[in-house]
Amino acid sequence: MRFPSLLSLLVLLPSLAQAQPSVAPLESETAQPDGFVPSYTIERIEVRGNHKTRTELILREIALSPGDTVAADDARVERARLRLLALGYFLDARLSMIKGERRGGAVLVIEVEERGTIILNAVYLGTSEATNVWGGLDVSERNLLGRGLTLGAGFVSSTRPKVDGAKPALAFALRMAGPPRVHGLLLSGNALFSQGSEFFRARGPSTEPAPADFVAVNLRRAGGVLGVGAVLSRTAYLAAEGRFEAVHAELPTLSDRDLGLGQSQPIAFLVRDGSSRLGSLALTLDFDSRSDPVLPRAGRHLVMSVEAATPACASQYTFVKVTAQGSLYFPLSIGHIFGVHGLLGGLVGDAPYFDRFFVGDLNLLLPPRAFGINFSTQPSRDFLGTNVADHRYDKLAGRLLLEYAVPLWRRHGLFYRGDAFAALGIFTMTNPGDVSRHGASLGQRLPADLTADLGLRLDTYIGIFTLSVANALGRLPL
Repeated sequence: MRFPSLLSLLVLLPSLAQAQPSVAPLESETAQPDGFVPSYTIERIEVRGNHKTRTELILREIALSPGDTVAADDARVERARLRLLALGYFLDARLSMIKGERRGGAVLVIEVEERGTIILNAVYLGTSEATNVWGGLDVSERNLLGRGLTLGAGFVSSTRPKVDGAKPALAFALRMAGPPRVHGLLLSGNALFSQGSEFFRARGPSTEPAPADFVAVNLRRAGGVLGVGAVLSRTAYLAAEGRFEAVHAELPTLSDRDLGLGQSQPIAFLVRDGSSRLGSLALTLDFDSRSDPVLPRAGRHLVMSVEAATPACASQYTFVKVTAQGSLYFPLSIGHIFGVHGLLGGLVGDAPYFDRFFVGDLNLLLPPRAFGINFSTQPSRDFLGTNVADHRYDKLAGRLLLEYAVPLWRRHGLFYRGDAFAALGIFTMTNPGDVSRHGASLGQRLPADLTADLGLRLDTYIGIFTLSVANALGRLPL
């Protein structure tokens, strides 16, 4: 989340250590020779601390059951603990053994500490040269009725943009997902309705964000996505999704950009005029071995997706989009964390602009889209002098971001954890025609710019909040 709530403005609290317990031999066992690792047969499993989450959901996730033989150093125990943490319902999970009723038997005790599951995914609030004010919320209940069901909803709206012909924005989204399963399928779905404007330059230099230099495409989208996913292993998840949208676009009467000196060129609006349909199928493979899904201290997260829109899916747009995103987290001996984040993406075909790579989603210093709607005419600042300001919606994109995080505190009331962080990166966006242009410099073929951020990241009872320089710059017309 890139915008803080009022709660995140409270005074920072000192740190507390967090224990990482593991299963140890039963104290009542007699001493064994060095090198001997005792094992126990699970007689029963006790779950403690789950005031909201149903016991059967926890038992389903650990992949251990009565009758299993478990050694004191059994890797399945740590995998079970990480699987519970990966659900996002718990601050901590501890597994231990107590002596059972029979010799060689034991009771597996699972102690969980629940966290808040009604989460503010995003708070949309900002102003720009083109739009006086936009605002909205995105909220989810991630553990509905304690059954692992997810229900989420969000909206965003804006004042009328200052661009000629633009209309106020309004969007609603609804999401649902079934409970996670170790063996079986996870069903999900979401619905979207949005109407708003996108801004295309009609005159003036690319570095100037003056709204008077743009014309507006008014767009309405209505549709949704149905998905089914399968857990392949503790760290791997595969999902397939079908998407359909009805799209209606109103293009401006002005269709040429004034280049000055009597020259002009057609404006590429990147969407069909009038009503059209978009249908696609997508596959996503997710590898996640992070120590924590909220503020990870170690591990990696890799997501690869392929989406294809074809007439076979009742689509009037035909394209293939491939995206790969990855994060690596390295714990340092002094308790700090070094992170490396990368993104590569490309598409071929005639994808509409809202499915292309957008500069505001790559550059942390610019306003990102909300439910696919852009509210700003601000170009990237072009620190490297590569004319990246000419690029807003492209078919090829890449980003590399380095981040250094310092944990500040743990477990204080509504504030679970907090990190200070600094990030520095570089991104590029271009089109295949620019890459293959003869006689062009490297900067013209692969326009790039720097991006950075500095601030606090807070894990709270109601979600993750970021107080940072980029968060402020992306929401103010600076």
